[in-house]
Amino acid sequence: MIFVALFGIAFLFSGSACAAVDFPADEAGISAYVQAKSSVDLNDAKPAFATIERETDDYIIGTVELEKHTEEQYPHVYVSTDGWVVAYYPNDRPASWILPWADYAGGEISSTTLSKAAGIVCSEIGGTTTGLKYYDFRYEDASKMMIIVESVKGGENFFKVTIPTGFATYAADWSHYNDDHGHDSHDHSNVYLNDVKCSGIDGGDRANYGSFSGQFENGLEHTVKVAASSAATGRIGLVLEYAD
Repeated sequence: MIFVALFGIAFLFSGSACAAVDFPADEAGISAYVQAKSSVDLNDAKPAFATIERETDDYIIGTVELEKHTEEQYPHVYVSTDGWVVAYYPNDRPASWILPWADYAGGEISSTTLSKAAGIVCSEIGGTTTGLKYYDFRYEDASKMMIIVESVKGGENFFKVTIPTGFATYAADWSHYNDDHGHDSHDHSNVYLNDVKCSGIDGGDRANYGSFSGQFENGLEHTVKVAASSAATGRIGLVLEYAD
């Protein structure tokens, strides 16, 4: 099946002169942000963090643990005394790190790794995630994000993508996840772009990440296919960032 989610990406912290003091915009890539409440005691936020990397009187930056995810997959989260919570991945990672594979069982995607991490911090400080938005610091002109997911067990499945000629595409990032039901090295899955293999996982429950940026020519149809052995479920997710 295919599920497509469309998110508006608003400019981060626009209209708030006091917001997000010293946020590391030069380090961040794909991000999810919300003003969770009007003020925060940073001591209340600390239990939400697996690690604290930076702490001042005005903000904390650290990583937030996600169940069933590796430490590498933990998002960074910024929380400030004026109530801003920003979950983000470093700018050297594709936007496809937001796909919540470890607890995704098919169907509609209702959350991302970033929204989960932001939610953990917001809950700890007694704040809200209502109004959470996405922004990618690498692509200030991107205004929309689309997520497409396909899965298959013991066979092949695919989706086709054609980006309209009038669109500006800033990122076409992918993630491939292998869900190994038999825990055998032969329980593998592969992903192909236009019949050219771009990712393979030979057993285990794990993910690969990459980018098709520069390979998606506007106006041309592209086929993304996932194939899996009988005891594995292969999943492919595509994250497009663009402006129409």
